[in-house]
Amino acid sequence: MDIMVILLQMIQLFLLIALGYGLRLIGMLDKELSRRLTTFVLDVTTPAMILSSVLSGDGGQDRGRVLMMLAISVGMYVLLPAVSWILTKLMRVPAKEQGLYLFMTVFSNVGYMGFPVIRAVFGEEAILYTAIVNLVFNLAVFTAGRMMMNLGSGKKTAVEIKSLISPGVVSSFVTLFIYFAGWKAPEIIASTVSMVGDMTTPLAMMLIGSSLAAVPVREVFSEFRIYPYTLLRQVALPALAYPVLRMLVPDALLLGITLVILAMPVGSIAVLFATEYGRDEALAAKTVFLTTLLSIGTIPLIVALFLT
Repeated sequence: MDIMVILLQMIQLFLLIALGYGLRLIGMLDKELSRRLTTFVLDVTTPAMILSSVLSGDGGQDRGRVLMMLAISVGMYVLLPAVSWILTKLMRVPAKEQGLYLFMTVFSNVGYMGFPVIRAVFGEEAILYTAIVNLVFNLAVFTAGRMMMNLGSGKKTAVEIKSLISPGVVSSFVTLFIYFAGWKAPEIIASTVSMVGDMTTPLAMMLIGSSLAAVPVREVFSEFRIYPYTLLRQVALPALAYPVLRMLVPDALLLGITLVILAMPVGSIAVLFATEYGRDEALAAKTVFLTTLLSIGTIPLIVALFLT
């Protein structure tokens, strides 16, 4: 894997983020348009990208890989809460913020930024396996994620089945069904779905830039706890996980995908959950901003150290 190619791809994604940032500042990509486009990306283009990963392929091969990725994903979201708890203790996070930090550590930006980045690093083949991780992510975030946000509040956590059903989850299940059924779509259907899915990367990156532009920059850089947190979460955690993953995951592609997902910045869903559960949404927004900004450097670093 050529690190210069990866670095150039990350720079390209960063330039798209910068474009979205600039468009928000001049009012062209305002809050309402960003909200509508976010829904469009999450409900239309991302599901199309997930589906396109199997519509024109041969579902009869690498089934063992798919099952292995599913097992890795389940294991990751079972173990990450314990790891995140240790991290909050090392950083001496105040009790009132521990639930939010647990959530931010476990739930990285798998769907929104993960698909474009992993596609850039590993190619089209990796989309199917990322969809599997995203499927487990969605199931975990609306169950364990709710419990984390309620930590210390004394409130009971109710899991609503309808919250688990989203276009991303449904498309992931449909993708797995098509894959194992070995069904191949007509070329006109496959190419159309692929064309829609190809919009995901530029739109998602610009929308990340737009959301970052809404956060006061001075406040972000004055939140000093975020700096060591970012280094621990996006550099130390993947680095420490790598030897264990290498022993347990013999497949180089699945190992790489898992490692890059661990190095992803905090997911923007943390802001939504913090708002819903009365947590510090400003802290969540600042952390999303800084971890996303620093990921332009930390992700190529992890790739250079362990995957080249």
